[in-house]
Amino acid sequence: MLSTSPTSWIVGTLRRYSELMGVMTGERRSLTATTSRRGVFLGAALVLVTCWVGATSTGVADAGGGDHRSTTGKAPKTLAAQSRIMNDVPVESEFSIDFVGVFYDGDVEGGSIRFRHGERWGRWTELEHDGVEVEGRWASGLATGLDADAYQVRVPGGARMARAVAINTTDGPTEPEIGALAASAGSVCADTSAIVTRCEWGADETIMTWAPEYFATQKLTIHHTATVNGDADPAATIRAIYRYQAVDRGFGDIGYQYLIDEQGLVYEGRYSGNDAYPAHDTSGTNVVTAAHIGGYNSGNIGIALLGTLTSVGAKPAARGSLEQLLRELVSRHGIDAFGASLYVNPVNGTIKEVANISGHRDWAATECPGGALYAQLPSIRQAVAGSPPPVDAAAPVISAVTASVKKSTATVRWATDEPSTTQVQYRRVGTATWAATAVNATFTTAHTTTLNGLVRRTTYEYQVISVDRAGNVATSTPAGGFSIL
Repeated sequence: MLSTSPTSWIVGTLRRYSELMGVMTGERRSLTATTSRRGVFLGAALVLVTCWVGATSTGVADAGGGDHRSTTGKAPKTLAAQSRIMNDVPVESEFSIDFVGVFYDGDVEGGSIRFRHGERWGRWTELEHDGVEVEGRWASGLATGLDADAYQVRVPGGARMARAVAINTTDGPTEPEIGALAASAGSVCADTSAIVTRCEWGADETIMTWAPEYFATQKLTIHHTATVNGDADPAATIRAIYRYQAVDRGFGDIGYQYLIDEQGLVYEGRYSGNDAYPAHDTSGTNVVTAAHIGGYNSGNIGIALLGTLTSVGAKPAARGSLEQLLRELVSRHGIDAFGASLYVNPVNGTIKEVANISGHRDWAATECPGGALYAQLPSIRQAVAGSPPPVDAAAPVISAVTASVKKSTATVRWATDEPSTTQVQYRRVGTATWAATAVNATFTTAHTTTLNGLVRRTTYEYQVISVDRAGNVATSTPAGGFSIL
């Protein structure tokens, strides 16, 4: 077993940035490039890749397929060619195609692709949405080409400025990573921890144009990458996602803070500097902003599982590593694994009430993180917390109930001590039957409902009803009444 005491492996990596490219995350960002830090903060698990690894640890148990990292800091140079596309028009490639991503402007979505190997065209397959929404733009996940020679794409009517990028991350010339350690420092990937660092998976830092910003961690959001399952070379896939999101999607860097492959290896995602805390500032307190949920990125940690998890859930090794990573993060940031709270974007003030450990679809209309993985989230939260959620048997506490009358309407307001639903029952004084408003199922602590069509020269009594997430019902004492004049 690996030690669970925290330790650090400082990789002295110097990086030079170009000026920041445009990235559409819906949030303000810095316009200066900086040189900062990298490192590891992940801990231990039994047979899976671990997060905290103690100073006495010498390695991790094999999770079933070996380690997908470079210890020399060398990776094949990424080859990429972006093209304007028209439906059914073949796009030839000068290199073997590992992946293709498709993106376009417009309020439509979807598309399909097929590949040619030699003289033979394959079948058409539907493009998966990559899940990283940008208003007015749709983008696919990376479709696997398997060394194809050409491809054809179909996009729906209404798609504008449709483009595709063919990517090869396995056959380019092998070069030392630009921006890694100086040659005189020896090995360019000196880190020996369980996490696969950017240096180890072969990030080309010359295409990284995002200047890190850091904010207090509020949420942990789970994604899938909508790429192939049974991936034989996860590091190559991550290099392709990196190129696609940093350059073609315009995000300036990979969109997730962490990625996890099917064998349970955890990969460093968004660049955050050169110290002991990946995805965090030098104190390990604040998280670097990434680009995984439009408008809700600051203070929100994105963890992506490689693969398409719509009909199959996470592999046991991947799920175990996800749970361990989440366990370390909720401990570090004081987050209730079972809780839900109001997210407040520290940059633009956008708010949304979401589970603290959420799926991407909790934030936006998307398939991500896939239906099968999303269905696993309740048990994942339980595993992270280490015990079943506490039983909530207490009804909300209702207070400050008021009613204001205007002509034939009455507006009823009240507060509750926990998020709950909103409904009002009302009746004419002296009658036995209650009428009721429709239930507003939005969970809130500040409630407002308007009663319409009230009868003039009539006095009404009313009571308010709120139901919390656990199903506990609170009903106020019938109020003395209000009169419609």
